[in-house]
Amino acid sequence: MAARHGVRRGYGEGCRCDDCKDAQRLYQRRYRERRALRNVTPVSPNESATEFPGPVEAAVNDEIGGLAADARPGLAQTALALARIMDNPKAVNQQPAAAKVLAALLEKLHSASARGRRGSLSVVRSMTKETGA
Repeated sequence: MAARHGVRRGYGEGCRCDDCKDAQRLYQRRYRERRALRNVTPVSPNESATEFPGPVEAAVNDEIGGLAADARPGLAQTALALARIMDNPKAVNQQPAAAKVLAALLEKLHSASARGRRGSLSVVRSMTKETGA
Protein backbone atom coordinates (compact mmCIF):
# COMPACT_ATOMS: atom_id res chain seq x y z
CA MET A 1 0.00 0.00 0.00
CA ALA A 2 1.46 3.33 -1.04
CA ALA A 3 1.72 6.00 1.63
CA ARG A 4 0.30 9.46 1.14
CA HIS A 5 2.72 12.23 0.46
CA GLY A 6 3.27 14.97 3.00
CA VAL A 7 3.02 12.70 6.02
CA ARG A 8 5.76 11.28 8.16
CA ARG A 9 4.89 7.72 7.25
CA GLY A 10 5.78 8.43 3.63
CA TYR A 11 9.22 9.56 4.71
CA GLY A 12 9.59 6.46 6.84
CA GLU A 13 8.79 4.28 3.84
CA GLY A 14 11.53 5.90 1.81
CA CYS A 15 9.83 8.76 -0.03
CA ARG A 16 12.06 11.83 -0.16
CA CYS A 17 9.74 14.30 -1.89
CA ASP A 18 9.66 17.83 -0.49
CA ASP A 19 6.31 17.30 1.26
CA CYS A 20 7.46 14.16 3.05
CA LYS A 21 10.78 15.77 4.05
CA ASP A 22 8.90 18.78 5.44
CA ALA A 23 6.63 16.48 7.48
CA GLN A 24 9.65 14.66 8.90
CA ARG A 25 11.43 17.95 9.64
CA LEU A 26 8.38 19.29 11.50
CA TYR A 27 8.06 16.09 13.50
CA GLN A 28 11.74 16.17 14.50
CA ARG A 29 11.52 19.83 15.53
CA ARG A 30 8.50 19.14 17.75
CA TYR A 31 10.17 16.04 19.16
CA ARG A 32 13.27 18.03 20.19
CA GLU A 33 11.08 20.70 21.79
CA ARG A 34 9.12 18.10 23.77
CA ARG A 35 12.34 16.44 24.88
CA ALA A 36 13.88 19.75 25.94
CA LEU A 37 10.77 20.82 27.84
CA ARG A 38 10.76 17.57 29.79
CA ASN A 39 13.71 18.86 31.86
CA VAL A 40 12.26 22.33 32.53
CA THR A 41 10.63 23.05 35.85
CA PRO A 42 7.07 24.29 35.30
CA VAL A 43 6.17 27.83 36.29
CA SER A 44 2.76 29.01 37.39
CA PRO A 45 0.59 30.65 34.70
CA ASN A 46 1.04 34.15 36.13
CA GLU A 47 4.86 33.89 36.16
CA SER A 48 7.18 34.24 33.23
CA ALA A 49 10.00 31.76 32.88
CA THR A 50 12.43 34.63 32.31
CA GLU A 51 11.71 36.33 35.65
CA PHE A 52 13.82 33.92 37.66
CA PRO A 53 17.34 32.82 36.84
CA GLY A 54 17.88 29.18 35.98
CA PRO A 55 20.12 26.91 38.04
CA VAL A 56 23.27 27.57 36.00
CA GLU A 57 22.72 31.33 35.95
CA ALA A 58 22.14 31.40 39.71
CA ALA A 59 25.30 29.38 40.35
CA VAL A 60 27.41 31.58 38.07
CA ASN A 61 25.98 34.70 39.70
CA ASP A 62 26.95 33.35 43.13
CA GLU A 63 30.42 32.42 41.93
CA ILE A 64 31.25 35.73 40.29
CA GLY A 65 29.94 37.65 43.28
CA GLY A 66 33.12 36.92 45.20
CA LEU A 67 35.47 37.31 42.26
CA ALA A 68 36.90 40.33 40.48
CA ALA A 69 33.60 41.09 38.77
CA ASP A 70 34.05 44.77 39.65
CA ALA A 71 37.39 44.90 37.87
CA ARG A 72 36.14 42.94 34.83
CA PRO A 73 32.39 43.72 34.46
CA GLY A 74 32.36 42.75 30.79
CA LEU A 75 33.60 39.25 31.57
CA ALA A 76 31.07 38.91 34.37
CA GLN A 77 28.15 39.91 32.13
CA THR A 78 29.36 37.60 29.36
CA ALA A 79 29.52 34.73 31.85
CA LEU A 80 25.93 35.43 32.89
CA ALA A 81 24.80 35.52 29.26
CA LEU A 82 26.46 32.17 28.62
CA ALA A 83 24.79 30.78 31.75
CA ARG A 84 21.41 31.84 30.33
CA ILE A 85 22.22 29.85 27.18
CA MET A 86 23.01 26.86 29.38
CA ASP A 87 19.61 27.20 31.08
CA ASN A 88 17.69 27.64 27.82
CA PRO A 89 16.06 24.34 26.77
CA LYS A 90 15.78 25.54 23.16
CA ALA A 91 19.54 26.10 22.86
CA VAL A 92 20.58 22.47 23.27
CA ASN A 93 22.95 22.59 20.30
CA GLN A 94 24.79 25.65 21.62
CA GLN A 95 25.20 24.43 25.19
CA PRO A 96 28.45 22.45 24.82
CA ALA A 97 30.24 25.40 23.21
CA ALA A 98 28.75 27.79 25.78
CA ALA A 99 29.94 25.54 28.61
CA LYS A 100 33.48 25.56 27.25
CA VAL A 101 33.60 29.35 26.91
CA LEU A 102 31.91 29.82 30.31
CA ALA A 103 34.55 27.68 32.00
CA ALA A 104 37.31 29.73 30.37
CA LEU A 105 35.70 33.01 31.45
CA LEU A 106 35.27 31.84 35.03
CA GLU A 107 38.92 30.80 35.02
CA LYS A 108 39.90 34.32 33.86
CA LEU A 109 37.79 35.87 36.60
CA HIS A 110 39.38 33.57 39.19
CA SER A 111 42.88 34.53 38.05
CA ALA A 112 41.99 38.24 37.99
CA SER A 113 40.74 38.06 41.56
CA ALA A 114 43.88 36.18 42.64
CA ARG A 115 46.11 38.95 41.26
CA GLY A 116 44.52 41.47 43.58
CA ARG A 117 45.39 39.45 46.68
CA ARG A 118 48.69 39.83 48.40
CA GLY A 119 50.70 36.74 49.12
CA SER A 120 51.55 35.80 52.68
CA LEU A 121 55.23 36.60 52.15
CA SER A 122 54.49 40.18 51.12
CA VAL A 123 52.21 40.61 54.15
CA VAL A 124 54.98 39.40 56.48
CA ARG A 125 57.52 41.58 54.70
CA SER A 126 55.33 44.67 55.16
CA MET A 127 54.92 43.92 58.88
CA THR A 128 58.65 43.48 59.48
CA LYS A 129 59.77 46.29 57.21
CA GLU A 130 62.14 48.59 58.98
CA THR A 131 61.32 52.25 59.01
CA GLY A 132 63.95 54.55 57.57
CA ALA A 133 66.54 55.65 60.19
